[in-house]
Amino acid sequence: MKLVLLPGMDGTGILFEPLVKALPENLQPMVHSYSGDTPQSYEELLPIVAASLPTDEPFILLGESFSGPLALRIAAACPPGLRGVILCASFARNPIRYFPRACTPLIHPLFFSRSFLPVVGVRSMIAGYSTGSVSELVRRVHKAVTAQVLAARARAIIAVDAEDALAACSYPILYLAGSRDRVVSRQSRVRIQRVRPDVRVVVLDAPHLLLQSAPEAAAQAISDFAASVSSS
Repeated sequence: MKLVLLPGMDGTGILFEPLVKALPENLQPMVHSYSGDTPQSYEELLPIVAASLPTDEPFILLGESFSGPLALRIAAACPPGLRGVILCASFARNPIRYFPRACTPLIHPLFFSRSFLPVVGVRSMIAGYSTGSVSELVRRVHKAVTAQVLAARARAIIAVDAEDALAACSYPILYLAGSRDRVVSRQSRVRIQRVRPDVRVVVLDAPHLLLQSAPEAAAQAISDFAASVSSS
């Protein structure tokens, strides 16, 4: 079965490398990437991703963080071959409870600049990449994506509402959460479960970047989910 991987806010697909190495052979990863220098809204990304999905074989769609709402909107359209959806440290609506839509103009590209060290340092500790191999992956990501693009995606996250798509999704859903996630709170998962009480939840001992920090455990949860939807 194909595993279609939609990246987080970086959009590069680079951060999927640890997970891809840990996946079993029966899951074939298909990593998507978005433009690193052209801001694209969810509405602009939707037809691009939808057009590139497998058409002649079964697949599972995984949306990491930023891409969760995109995965839900694709699933709501019932593409042929789709068997299930995985939301990884993601959300259907604005995950930052105390940052309303009206504040989106305050999100400036400077906050995503590699030269703005105070914010970079805090963000690294919160997201869980302050040390080790994950930090090196993130450094590669920052070289591939402009601060303007990251700021635009952050604004899109604040404004998004994909709960209608969540309700319309007729496929099994797995939610992967990090027990130490300080970026997307438990409240986002609770909101999703209110709309879809049947969502399967797996909580891993990891920060927000759980696919990178706990790739083996994440791969096992994904493999178990794939086995359950392929036999249903």
